[in-house]
Amino acid sequence: MSLLEAMTEDMKASMKAKDSATLSTLRLLLSACKNKKIELLHELSDAEVQDVVKTQVKQLKDSIVSFDAGGRADMAQSARAEIAVLEKYLPVQMSEEDLRALVQKTIAETGAASQADMGRVMGATLKAAQGQADGARVKGIVMQLLPAVVLVLVGTSTAYQPALAAIPLVAEDFGLDASTIEMALRLFRVLILWLGIPAITLMLTGGFGYMTASSRDELHTEAWGKMAQGFFATIIVAGLFAISTIILQQL
Repeated sequence: MSLLEAMTEDMKASMKAKDSATLSTLRLLLSACKNKKIELLHELSDAEVQDVVKTQVKQLKDSIVSFDAGGRADMAQSARAEIAVLEKYLPVQMSEEDLRALVQKTIAETGAASQADMGRVMGATLKAAQGQADGARVKGIVMQLLPAVVLVLVGTSTAYQPALAAIPLVAEDFGLDASTIEMALRLFRVLILWLGIPAITLMLTGGFGYMTASSRDELHTEAWGKMAQGFFATIIVAGLFAISTIILQQL
């Protein structure tokens, strides 16, 4: 029996049992599946039906946040009841321990070293989980296990100031005067700022992609990858700009 057939049978059973809450939830779900079938122009597979279910669950979870914020406890409870009905048609979710172990295994297999590799790790983990974990859970664990890139030179610049202060002296040994060094550094800072534009653009593009990706985990993964790359590229640009500024101050 396909997932759609199981849903139809469950709807008939809820109708006989006069379970109006379950009946209305399943009617809305089957209607959404019908619209998806029309959109795709073919009969839905079980995986495609589950995508529709995930979309419905995500919309309800978003509604719960709004209901809770507005003090509508009754509406929030109703939405949670609908989610309980819908989740019966989704794969059993992995436990926190199993999911963490899977993420750790994926990190080891992909050789990921920092949160800049988040998109790669999330994509591989979601594929291996086969629908048993959503993107939000995977992202949370990946962020816990992957260290953030820290630019030590920027964060502890005072500790490196003696070394940075010696750079002009070393340059003079090569026949470069202070004015030449200053001009080169100022040009370097301009170049760095220009390189910051695509980094910020990448981060914003990823953010927009994440907001418009609905519940499609593969698009969420791609968007997170772009945001992570743009974020760390921006940090690197800011760090190089700060270092060149410190050197200029020593001239």
